[in-house]
Amino acid sequence: MTKEIFDKITTPFCPVSAEEISVDEKKFLLEAFAPKGFTSSTFYLRFFQKGFSEWELLGINECKNQYLRLPDVAETLLKFVDINTKGSSVGDRGYLYTLAHSDAKGVFYECLRKANKGLCSKFFAFMNERGMSTNTVLKRFASDDWKQWELDGIKNMLEPFAKN
Repeated sequence: MTKEIFDKITTPFCPVSAEEISVDEKKFLLEAFAPKGFTSSTFYLRFFQKGFSEWELLGINECKNQYLRLPDVAETLLKFVDINTKGSSVGDRGYLYTLAHSDAKGVFYECLRKANKGLCSKFFAFMNERGMSTNTVLKRFASDDWKQWELDGIKNMLEPFAKN
């Protein structure tokens, strides 16, 4: 895949024409992406019709990391103290920030909810800017059920195939 095609595909909502990628490249990419949950219908829709949302290009893991690096989000999570911790009148400061970085299923969104301070609403806006609707954010992050390609991001998956 040429650098120009890579750049085009990794531009939000910018599909390529079917003629821009050879048949062999299409087969190779689909075979490489299939183990990560990418179906042939998704492949055709995203590459040649719709393009990818920014969140799909970055990947959910990178979106979470970017959100947690926002100064006010980090500060809120770092300052949070759970006074309802069993056996203690004061919880550990900063544990929620550390926990939010966990890969454990459902932990990230639960940390935002627990900290409150509008972090969920702010996260909705953050993801809306990257092409994910509020309803989808609620549904997908609450269930935390992602395909591997959604977690990793298309840019990361395509980089090994891009030629200079």
